[in-house]
Amino acid sequence: MTASTSLRGIAAFLGVTLIPAIALSAQTATVTVRDVWVREAAAGRPTTAAFLVLENKGDVVRALLRGTASVGDTLELHEMKRDNGMMRMSPVARIEIPAHGEVALRPGGLHLMIFGLKAPLTVADTVALTLTFDDGKTLSLKAPVRAMQGMP
Repeated sequence: MTASTSLRGIAAFLGVTLIPAIALSAQTATVTVRDVWVREAAAGRPTTAAFLVLENKGDVVRALLRGTASVGDTLELHEMKRDNGMMRMSPVARIEIPAHGEVALRPGGLHLMIFGLKAPLTVADTVALTLTFDDGKTLSLKAPVRAMQGMP
C-alpha cells in the first residue's frame, strides 16, 4: 500500500464520517441563548423560574418545546397574562422564535418554570438546563442563580 493510497483511504473515511457532523453543526448553530439565569428559591419553596433570550439566526421559525433542569423534577414553558385585571400564569405548548429574530423570557412574561426543586437555590449556585427545539436539536447550558430582591 502506498502513501497515496493510504491518504485516499483516510480521506474517504473522514469524508463519510465528517459530512453528518458538519451538517449537524450547521443546523444547531441557528438558535443561540444569552442572558440566562434562574431565580433563587428559599428553603421550602418547591418552584422557581428560569429566564433567557433565545435568538434564531436561521431562515426558518424555530420553537422551544421542552427542557430539563438539573435542580428540579420538571421544567415547563409558561407565560404570564393579564386576565380580568389579574396576572395569571399558565403553561404553553411551545415558544416560537422568529426567523432572524429573538424572543425574551423575562419575569412577568414568557419563562421556564422549574417544579419539584431538590434543594434550596442560592446565589452561589449554577443550574444545568437542557432545551429541546422543534427540529429535535438540544442546547445544554449553565445558568447562574440570581437573588430575588427587586425582581417581580
